[in-house]
Amino acid sequence: MYYEINVSLNGSHFFATHKRSIITENKLKKVLAVLQEKFQSKEGFEISVTYWQKTGEEINIKGV
Repeated sequence: MYYEINVSLNGSHFFATHKRSIITENKLKKVLAVLQEKFQSKEGFEISVTYWQKTGEEINIKGV
């Protein structure tokens, strides 16, 4: 699981964080606070956050 922060400028993709960059909610809060300060909406920036999860399920391979 990880958080991805996307930053757009005037409606176009500007940059996004990598999946290994933010893996805890605490780190998300720290990074987001800095980005919100540096990339302000009054200058045309928009910030969004996506929480990504990856799950797996063990299967019985007997009889497959």
